[in-house]
Amino acid sequence: MLLRDEVRKFKAWAETCPVETRAAEWECDYDGWEGLRAAALALLSWGSPDHWSPADVDDLMYVIARDNEMENLIDQAANMPETFLRLAELSLKSSESDARWQFAARLGNLHAHKAQGETILLHLADDQNEYVARRALLALGELRSDATEALAERAWSTGLEYQRMAALTVLAQIGSIKLDDYIERAISDGRKYLAERAMQLKRRPDAGE
Repeated sequence: MLLRDEVRKFKAWAETCPVETRAAEWECDYDGWEGLRAAALALLSWGSPDHWSPADVDDLMYVIARDNEMENLIDQAANMPETFLRLAELSLKSSESDARWQFAARLGNLHAHKAQGETILLHLADDQNEYVARRALLALGELRSDATEALAERAWSTGLEYQRMAALTVLAQIGSIKLDDYIERAISDGRKYLAERAMQLKRRPDAGE
């Protein structure tokens, strides 16, 4: 069972789903997921990604991105740290933002590979996709990266509500002395979810853990 063939089947089905009619979880309606996942898992078990063809890597990134609701494939990949880390590096060149954020989210859990994970996350924190960058920042907070505080302040400076919420979260995670100041700034900002997060942290300074 070749992943290439299964990806072609998915793409053919996707063409029957007009973009304007797709709901947020539209990929879940595909009835061939069992075969698609099986082919992706077969490739994952086949040695290092360095031995795969570029087309194989692209196909896997495509499928991981389409699996962004269930996240089964990324979880399976994360159980193979060496393969996962190499794929995370390769994701930096991928056009699939829904794959990149999934790699970012799980890199924060790889404490045994902190140095390599942190290097990848620092690239993902500069991603042009806001959600990818935000998930990378949150993962750096989980790793207690030395770069977290500066990146949190940069995220705050974007003025985006969810970037500011992420900034608060990671400042709490690393125990930054700047947290109280940013909590007050968030309350003054006044936007609903940001203010709620700030009040939560004000009541429980360890809420970012």
